[in-house]
Amino acid sequence: MAQSRPVVGFERLADALFDPAGSLTFSVRGSRDRDGKHWLALAVAGTLTVQCQRCLEALDWALQVDNRLLLVPEGREMPEEELQEDGWDCLPVGPRLDLLELIEDEALLALPFAPRHDDCCAPSMVGGGGTTSPFAGLARLRKPEG
Repeated sequence: MAQSRPVVGFERLADALFDPAGSLTFSVRGSRDRDGKHWLALAVAGTLTVQCQRCLEALDWALQVDNRLLLVPEGREMPEEELQEDGWDCLPVGPRLDLLELIEDEALLALPFAPRHDDCCAPSMVGGGGTTSPFAGLARLRKPEG
């Protein structure tokens, strides 16, 4: 069953956003396979307001995380063959697992590094310059042949 929480309730995530409005919808489902391994299926979705790194204005960004996690008890080694698998991640866990903290971690990991509007019309260079290459001045330093 999916649940929803306001973004402002996730302190670290709220601090990373342009505006902490909105909510995250999430679902967590646990299971155990035939080998006795414990798994979590985690889904997180929402629209987060990040800052466009070009124009510095608000940008609504759609968050969608679907992750499968293998729960490994703290102190045990991570299974080598499973560390190489791209279909899931290993998660070391103690006697208690804070699901809201895990949801916040997954949302933070999914945030874009340098978000920008697809059609942002702000100049791409600091100071309002055009699109001149920063290496264009090097052409004048070349010695003329001959």
